[in-house]
Amino acid sequence: MSSLSFLGNTSSYISIPNNAGLNFEGQDFTVEWFQYQTDTNSFPRIFQKGYHSGGISIGVSIESGTFYYWRFNSPTAVVTLDAADYKNKWVHFAICRASGVTRFYMNGALIYTLDDTTNYTNTQPLTVANESNLQLSGASFGGYLYYFHFIKGLAKYTSNFTIPFGVVPALDETVLLLTAAGASGTLANTITSTAGTFLIAPEFPPAQPAALRRRFRLFTDNSKVYYKPHSLASGGIGGVRNARKKARRT
Repeated sequence: MSSLSFLGNTSSYISIPNNAGLNFEGQDFTVEWFQYQTDTNSFPRIFQKGYHSGGISIGVSIESGTFYYWRFNSPTAVVTLDAADYKNKWVHFAICRASGVTRFYMNGALIYTLDDTTNYTNTQPLTVANESNLQLSGASFGGYLYYFHFIKGLAKYTSNFTIPFGVVPALDETVLLLTAAGASGTLANTITSTAGTFLIAPEFPPAQPAALRRRFRLFTDNSKVYYKPHSLASGGIGGVRNARKKARRT
């Protein structure tokens, strides 16, 4: 089974230009992805809209095992994991906001909740596997994504759920669904930059993950693969070809 492969450097990422569809504003939303992380970088971003010194609307980094959720440059430590919990293995994460409450799930289990009425909007592109301004290799995600799903207007999960081991279908509310086979969603044809290669993923689907034995802060209030222009099939669904290209990042 193929996946998106990222090299863990500033030349390996996916970028989607800013669009109203990428700004959740005050609406419900979902961001979910299946990852297999292999890098040893200091602060890899799985995804981010913006960059640290230029304003982060939303993003996720995993730094020294701590999963950080970013809202306008402010990080929230969601959970701290041992390397064995998330390195060199398939892990599913989902972030869902419903009616002013954002819930975080790992392998289908709720790990954190956050009262959240944030107006998520800025003018930066959405970047997968890095920040929007490409300069620091430490912010590069290295490894594989089986899929990355960005949904505006819908909280897909509001309670514990069974992990979807196949590629999830695009929904009416899907802004972007990225897979090794191509892209779908309302912004599928707007991907304009990145470089890299698709590789065969480590064995997928994985065995059902065991329950994590970590101390989660439950119910607390408080990351270049590039699609060439016109390389997607009609409607943004279908096979793609890849191009290698040097880029910078901040």
